[in-house]
Amino acid sequence: MDGFRKIIRYASDYKSKVYKAMTLIFLSVIAGIIPYIMIYDIVIKFVDDKPFTLSYLLIMAGGILLFLLFQTIFYLQGLGASHDAAYDTLMGMRVKFTNKIMTLSIGDIQKEGIGKYKKNLVDDIDSMEAYIAHMIPEGIPYVVMPLIVFIILFIIDWRMGLLSMGSIPFGIIAMTLMMRLSGKMDDYYKASSKANAAIVEYIHGMEVVRIFNKTATSFEKYKNAITTLKDFTLALYRDSWTLMAMNAAILPCTILLLLPVGFSMYIRGTLPLSTFIFSVLLTLSISVPLVRLLEYVGLLTHVSKKINELEKTMEQRGLTVEDNGQSPVGNEILYENVVFAYEQKDVIKDVSFKVEENSMTAIVGRSGSGKSTLAKLLVHYWDIGGGDITIGGVSIKNMTFDRLSKYISYVAQDTFLFNISIMENIRIGKPDATDEEVIKVAKMAGCHDFIMNLEHGYNTSAGDAGKKLSVGEKQRITIARAMIKDAPIIVLDEATSSTDAENEDKIQEALNNLIANKTLIIIAHRLSTIVHADQILVMDDGKLVDKGTHNELLNNSMDYKALWDAHMKSMEWNIKIEEGNYA
Repeated sequence: MDGFRKIIRYASDYKSKVYKAMTLIFLSVIAGIIPYIMIYDIVIKFVDDKPFTLSYLLIMAGGILLFLLFQTIFYLQGLGASHDAAYDTLMGMRVKFTNKIMTLSIGDIQKEGIGKYKKNLVDDIDSMEAYIAHMIPEGIPYVVMPLIVFIILFIIDWRMGLLSMGSIPFGIIAMTLMMRLSGKMDDYYKASSKANAAIVEYIHGMEVVRIFNKTATSFEKYKNAITTLKDFTLALYRDSWTLMAMNAAILPCTILLLLPVGFSMYIRGTLPLSTFIFSVLLTLSISVPLVRLLEYVGLLTHVSKKINELEKTMEQRGLTVEDNGQSPVGNEILYENVVFAYEQKDVIKDVSFKVEENSMTAIVGRSGSGKSTLAKLLVHYWDIGGGDITIGGVSIKNMTFDRLSKYISYVAQDTFLFNISIMENIRIGKPDATDEEVIKVAKMAGCHDFIMNLEHGYNTSAGDAGKKLSVGEKQRITIARAMIKDAPIIVLDEATSSTDAENEDKIQEALNNLIANKTLIIIAHRLSTIVHADQILVMDDGKLVDKGTHNELLNNSMDYKALWDAHMKSMEWNIKIEEGNYA
């Protein structure tokens, strides 16, 4: 019942369509019963040898056809209304779910896995369609109509009423036993969630799988997840097959007791023939509603599990946002005693520094030192564990994601393009940008020439995750996207680390156009690109160990000097390779 209430709550915005569907299908069920009553009248005339005319038969036949037509029309109209309500509700649920995901920390999303959210957003919400489109509008009439029939039977002869309910106890017993399988259903849903995650991971990593010849059967994580899902599915159905078969065979057989016992009563003269025939016909009329009702009871258990999985995600704690409407004054960034831990591990440890407006601050350090995490905290990827981060005197916790996003453009090492046109991928930075504005920033980002060489120019699709383009091309389009946004603060998270030398020069030129007159934070692995920074922050094991200019740090910081020496050696090694000297 809890799942039922939750689904009704989600569909509440479209309840007028749900009520319309229920009414129409209720009329459809009534229209389907009336032909049985008309047939009863014809049979009684034959049995009692009462006079009737051809016109009477034609009228009754026409009436039967008319009500069967009404039954079909009402049913189709009801289904149309219920499906409208269902898909409107599913759309609303997906919007709410997506909005909820937007409030979660990136760390929580990565921890849970993409497969879980894909299952929630696609599979779990899809399962609501059958419930809203069929179970609610059809299920309630299918409960009411058998009740009406049973009441009528009890009124005309209480014995017929009891006999007509003869198959119901078998259905109740079977359903009760099936409900006890909820533990195995929990195992099934957990296995299904893990299989979804493994499938998504396997497909995303297809390139690596092929390179290292890891087939579906040899990729252990994928194989185990699919095998486990198969085992739990078979175990669930193996235990329920007999019960399902018993329900399907016995419950619809509404004349199971009524026909033999009623006929015996008629033979003994204790039951009028007209009452016996009427009872048989009425009882037959509810066999289909009872079967459908049985299906919906099973569906309710299934959907309840799905809705509970959705609710777990909807109830996850989101990032802390307490918007006070205050706007930053300037673009100065201040980290004050910032502390952050991820999965009980301290990642950032009491870090404080200031980034002056329209200045360049570089963050360097060994891999795992916390430099990228420090930058991501500025764009509120996670809640900080202690301290504060402010922009223009306003804490990022006091700005909505939308307002914070207007102040910051973030260019990451791992670029992502949507499977839409190049034009639309760039326009994401400024949805109301004209084509001319897009082309202008594309030229500034060094994209225009290679875009024009594509099959459809700016209208060429980037492909899934931008796979139709090279790493360098994707990076420049990402920079163009940041440029058209024109935010006052730019964060570059190792934006050139995965590109070759030829593309790096082009990307560096694009970055120079991007960062003009901006407040810039850059996470760099190639120290030669940040020697002119206004300040360089040196991170080690989550701590800020040194800060200063390039020359100051070379003279005063052992950590920075070690990083610089390692960088210069790698540069020399690269030069030797380019010269063909592999010694």
